[in-house]
Amino acid sequence: MYTRQILEQPGSFVKNKRPVFGTFAGHPKRLDIRGVYKPYGTVPIPTLITNLRIKSRLSFYFMIGEYAGSISFVDAKVFGFAEVVFWNTATKQKFVYRSVMGPRKRFVPHGLETASTSSYKKSRYIRISWDRRHDKLSVIFNLHGDSVRPSANAALVAAFSDKSFAELTTVLPAPTLRRCSGIYNAAMSLHGAITLIPGHGAIRTMSDADGLAFMNMHRTYMKFRSHGETITAMGTVAGKKVSFRIESGSQNSVNRELYNANVLFCDGTVTPLPPVLMTHSYGISNKWIIQDTENMVDLTFTPVSENLSKISIFILRTVYHTVFGTLEGTIMTAAGEKISFRSMTAIAENYLIRL
Repeated sequence: MYTRQILEQPGSFVKNKRPVFGTFAGHPKRLDIRGVYKPYGTVPIPTLITNLRIKSRLSFYFMIGEYAGSISFVDAKVFGFAEVVFWNTATKQKFVYRSVMGPRKRFVPHGLETASTSSYKKSRYIRISWDRRHDKLSVIFNLHGDSVRPSANAALVAAFSDKSFAELTTVLPAPTLRRCSGIYNAAMSLHGAITLIPGHGAIRTMSDADGLAFMNMHRTYMKFRSHGETITAMGTVAGKKVSFRIESGSQNSVNRELYNANVLFCDGTVTPLPPVLMTHSYGISNKWIIQDTENMVDLTFTPVSENLSKISIFILRTVYHTVFGTLEGTIMTAAGEKISFRSMTAIAENYLIRL
């Protein structure tokens, strides 16, 4: 059965100007990969310039009450954007709110002890913050609606001390050994509520509820053109809180068996997963097949609704497909336990980035 060694945190992910590759327990104080020597070949490009090629993304996926969705902050250095997209899992209705922003220092924070990131636009207030000293992660959004969308407010909290909380950090070649990606993943229980305020009609307020969440922070020395896919899933199976994330793309490591960021969290335990192949022969709006060669991952993803987000600024272009759907199949823990499920909530992403 596939296994990947989980190491102790190295203190710094760049030592002597070289990346420190591996899968690491817990979290670092800072997810920082700046300072790699000549990440783009032998041409002597100043470190200040190569650091600008590091692109960052913070994604928070949630499932609470009748809603499931994601909050994303993307820092492309020359611009950034924040987006909230979620669905009513019963009616399949989609709600999308986004905000494009100019350059901002530390738009996606490096710190994993205490930090926050926000969109302060009056009509798109979005904030994710965490403070381990006070055992709290907080998510707040206040989004103004229009003629076709209701306004949406949310207050969600999680505790690092909860027994279901689990985390893992990975530093991978991206895709060569010259460059690297730093990836932090965490699964947690969630508590809070989401309120919808339509322009006409009754306010829809859910009672405070318990749910699940998954946080992903990703920093990478980007290629000039990148593409890839991810699937993030959350659910309760036989009384156990199960979350996992699988990804594949053009930034894949040259040795995916040794270096990949696929991970399964089950009731606070961590299982590094093998590399997988994701196929959708009839397009991303039809069924996806997700499998590995170790018989640890055998899944079918059925899309329900899709959101397309495009940004083009001069030579910069991003195309993100965010797809809400359900998963069925089996996934195996490091202890050899097979977890089988049907209709698990999942969010898939298909992206193309040219920067």
